[in-house]
Amino acid sequence: MAIDCYKLLQLDKENATTSDIKKAYRKLALKHHPDKQPVDATKEQKEKANAAFQHLGMAYAVLSDPKRKERYDRTGSMDESEFEGEKDWNAYFKELWTGVVNSETIEAQKLKYQGSEEEKKDLLAAYETCKGNMDHILQSVECSTAIDGERFEKIVRAAIDEKSVPVFKAFDKTTTSKAHQKRIDLEKKEELSFSKQQEKEKKKKNTQKQEKDDGSSLLAMIQNRSKERHAKMNSIIDSIEEKHGKKRKEPDMPSEEEFLKLQAKLFKKK
Repeated sequence: MAIDCYKLLQLDKENATTSDIKKAYRKLALKHHPDKQPVDATKEQKEKANAAFQHLGMAYAVLSDPKRKERYDRTGSMDESEFEGEKDWNAYFKELWTGVVNSETIEAQKLKYQGSEEEKKDLLAAYETCKGNMDHILQSVECSTAIDGERFEKIVRAAIDEKSVPVFKAFDKTTTSKAHQKRIDLEKKEELSFSKQQEKEKKKKNTQKQEKDDGSSLLAMIQNRSKERHAKMNSIIDSIEEKHGKKRKEPDMPSEEEFLKLQAKLFKKK
């Protein structure tokens, strides 16, 4: 498991602070979380995103722990045995996230982050990094969705007016009313598709469970009916045997004396 923790979290090893590590992990974990992947993503893409998410968790687990970080900074390697075996990475993500935001939920963090100076700083940095492309900006700023596009546009335009950020042609092209609505419609479509897919998978699991239960019930019913038929047939046979046994009761055998008299009588006639 040779992974570069600092490279994964996009951090400078020499200058990364505890706050930087938490912030970088929080942003990238949200971006690569399995639940954030497009509904139409291929199996390969999903596996790739899941692997990236797991590696982010490992990198954060190392760099956020003083002892692990000291050992990693000194040796350049981590204790791989700590990450062996199966693990519920979704639960692990929640566990790490709780540590990042001091027991606040992700939704609470979203409310705290949106509209803050931290978000504004991240937005303007993303604006320059993405060369003004709002599609890319929305993918870069944590907790953002298509509906944040117009809000982000106002903040960036104010910064442009103040000449604190440069002007990019892509910004005007990707912030028209049509562009904003297109992103919102696409996001709603993806959410609906995702919900339908989830419901479909849920129904499929329920159907499979029901079929399994029905199969077990049917088998039990057949076995019970077979036993009942077998018992009933045995009862009928016993009844028939008993009935005919009385009709076909063997006659009493003649005594030796009677047999000799009968024999003598027969020979006398001859």
